[in-house]
Amino acid sequence: MYSILKIIVRNLSYQKLRTALTLLGVVIGIAAIVSLVTIGDALQNSINEQFEKIGTNKIIITPGAPTSTGFSGSTFGMEKLYEKDVDVVKRVYGVETAFGILGKTAKIEFGNEVSYGMVWGIPVDETKKLYEEMHGYEIDEGRDLKSSDRYSVVIGYLAKTKLFDREIKPRDRLKINGRTFKVAGTLKKIGNPMDDMAIVMPIGTARTIFNNTDEVSIIFVDVKKGFDVTKVSDDIKKELKRERGVEDFKIQTFGDIMKTATKILGIIQYLFVGIAAISLIVGGIGIMNIMLMTVIERTREIGIMKATGATNRLILTLFLGEAALVGLIGGLIGFALGFGTAFFISEYAGNVVGIPMHVSFSSSLFFGAILFSIIVGIISGTYPAYRASKLDPVDALRYE
Repeated sequence: MYSILKIIVRNLSYQKLRTALTLLGVVIGIAAIVSLVTIGDALQNSINEQFEKIGTNKIIITPGAPTSTGFSGSTFGMEKLYEKDVDVVKRVYGVETAFGILGKTAKIEFGNEVSYGMVWGIPVDETKKLYEEMHGYEIDEGRDLKSSDRYSVVIGYLAKTKLFDREIKPRDRLKINGRTFKVAGTLKKIGNPMDDMAIVMPIGTARTIFNNTDEVSIIFVDVKKGFDVTKVSDDIKKELKRERGVEDFKIQTFGDIMKTATKILGIIQYLFVGIAAISLIVGGIGIMNIMLMTVIERTREIGIMKATGATNRLILTLFLGEAALVGLIGGLIGFALGFGTAFFISEYAGNVVGIPMHVSFSSSLFFGAILFSIIVGIISGTYPAYRASKLDPVDALRYE
């Protein structure tokens, strides 16, 4: 076996360019698969970490009849939630607290510039902490809203830089629907464009500028510890349906949202891995083509080997060994390249989005990628190796 390995390494080293081209397809395929799987795992872990921070004992209620897809859908946009619905939710057994927020598009003026953006009215009482936890709401500059505030706002990370040409800073003045507001503070990047572009104010003030008395856009619910979130969610659905007379609302637990996100991410990951696998198949075809050319080039050499006692089995082993070694080397290089690419992309994406993504080494992925690349090499080299082993030594020796 040692002698065979020496011959295999010698044959590959003699034709460095040909060997490099043969490796290329395997390297690209394995690198693509490894990078996509690693990034997908890092993203999945990041999502799980975010949900663990928030907690899975949270429920979100939005207007709109539930559809077969699981998302809320409003036929004519007429369904609405009201403060009386929040009171119904609060009375359900197992509910720790519930509150509603109001979101509307408003005309915003800053100096001589005019823009339109999303304004959210939130409670500034004891439930505000729950809202901040669920949205990753952290003050970057200035201060947070206080219960005594009326015409003060806090603006998102993107709103302060993208809404107008000039950056908005704490203590600046904005006009929202004709009313003057003072910017109390700015938020750190959350990672969700909708939240990062938001302007947040006390819900009482929002009702004033929108001439809205009791509507809410979303109801957030915190379930008491020790209670089954699904059971509480079902009880809320029953009470609201009985109160409203129709199920024109959608209830989602954070556990449901996490499962949906995981399912969608899994589908996307399988899709990309499938596309990447095509390049590996192309690489396998490349190995087969080049090895067939190698058999033709080395026909006379094979004839000499057979004339001096080499068996069909030995010739088959040599060529299959070359294909397997190409797969092994390609797999090792591809894994290193793929893992490095995943690390770079995850770090860059984490900095841009503001959500940390930690890439971790997976031994199962490593050995799986190496084994897969070796199998691809062996399968691709089987026919050329078989063809080489069946050459007639007399014909091979006379080959020019």
